[in-house]
Amino acid sequence: MSIRAFLLRVVNLFYPNTCSSCEEDLHALSKTKICDKCKKAFPAIKGLVCQKCGMPLPNGGEFCYICRKHPREHNFDKLRSVYLYKDDVRKLILKFKYSNRAFLAKDFGLFMYETMKSYSFYDETDFMIPVPLNILRRIKRGYNQAGLLAEIVSFKSNVPVLKGALFRKKITKPQFKLSKIERAKNIKDSFFVKNNEFVKDKTILLIDDIATTLTTMSACSLALKKAGAKKVYALTLARD
Repeated sequence: MSIRAFLLRVVNLFYPNTCSSCEEDLHALSKTKICDKCKKAFPAIKGLVCQKCGMPLPNGGEFCYICRKHPREHNFDKLRSVYLYKDDVRKLILKFKYSNRAFLAKDFGLFMYETMKSYSFYDETDFMIPVPLNILRRIKRGYNQAGLLAEIVSFKSNVPVLKGALFRKKITKPQFKLSKIERAKNIKDSFFVKNNEFVKDKTILLIDDIATTLTTMSACSLALKKAGAKKVYALTLARD
């Protein structure tokens, strides 16, 4: 047994390594903070999904109702998500965002990378960009959860994170408190690209934790395309 393994076992006696979801004991040397049982129970998005926005289509079809009736509703080219935003995975994402559980980015980012691998269109990606967090929330939270996820996905996929390109130009109200119409008004014209040459003729992958009404992803995508991006794909941990 290595000295490191021995020390970890000793530390585990006083500070047990437990699953962040169910709180059951994990092995002292475990590199994950989510046990296999919980991971298997999370509501993974499988089967047929909308070719545009990634919404599950249990009854089949190529596009969901909104993307079929309003094909220009969203400015991104394609979006995919790992899980449905409900049950235990929802609780864990809320801990990740609001309860200083930044370490969960390692597990969550790996889950996102596994989903990314399963869709060949992501192979076109030149750069990935995390959805920017407004400065007040960034200071209060201490980190941008989308940025942490992007770093893990980037490390696993070897697709670089493009920094210094996409920014928020105004402080908006929290989106979760608003209706769909209010969200669209709240987020409109909130993003801009500072250096157009960074994204011109490039395929960009937007990274975020949750996709709800898709207004934020759409607003980011519009800003990137106005700056000359060739395509904008999106990947989120969960879909509401």
